[in-house]
Amino acid sequence: MPKSRTSPEKIFTWIESFINQHEYSPSVREVRDAMGYKSTSPVQNHLNKLKQRGWLDWTPKRARSFQILQPSQVTSIKGVISATSLMEVFPDEAVEESFDLSKLLRHSKWSTHDISKFFALRVIGDSMIGAMIANHDVVILTLPDDPTRIKNGTIVAARVGDKTTLKYYHIDGEVVTLKPANPNYPPIPVAATRIDIQGIYVGVLRGLV
Repeated sequence: MPKSRTSPEKIFTWIESFINQHEYSPSVREVRDAMGYKSTSPVQNHLNKLKQRGWLDWTPKRARSFQILQPSQVTSIKGVISATSLMEVFPDEAVEESFDLSKLLRHSKWSTHDISKFFALRVIGDSMIGAMIANHDVVILTLPDDPTRIKNGTIVAARVGDKTTLKYYHIDGEVVTLKPANPNYPPIPVAATRIDIQGIYVGVLRGLV
């Protein structure tokens, strides 16, 4: 049995990290051992899925030939988000310039798969200045894997009805409090059932590229 639940994404991230660290490809058996499998068969199934997606390739019958096929790591500013109170939802379409985040792969813990989930929003307001997020900054966020497991104190893009805001997340029982990082703004209590976490804060763009 595997040590933990394994997915194509997990194997992709492990192979990518291995190549970045060692500067050569792992073998299928090394992938098998790292994932905790007794057989290479389930590993091969995951590898085939990654190849079908265009994430990974290799030369048949050639050992250590995995090649990471990195998709374009360009992210666009999707719109704006309030760092004051709740305001209208940011639009889905890109409205401003785009940024290439591929250089993050060399200097961060993020994998290609991680960065593929990033998106950017322009901040309007100063309620998060205590978190070094100023008015008109561009923030990078990532899609939440499991909104029910977000830790208190995490900065999130939260949607309530048809409005959103960027705030610290705190949940206590059935109430989520969206807390600012500026004493001039009050916390916003919201019933947990009414809130939708649309993004987890990664950083300010000026500090990432």
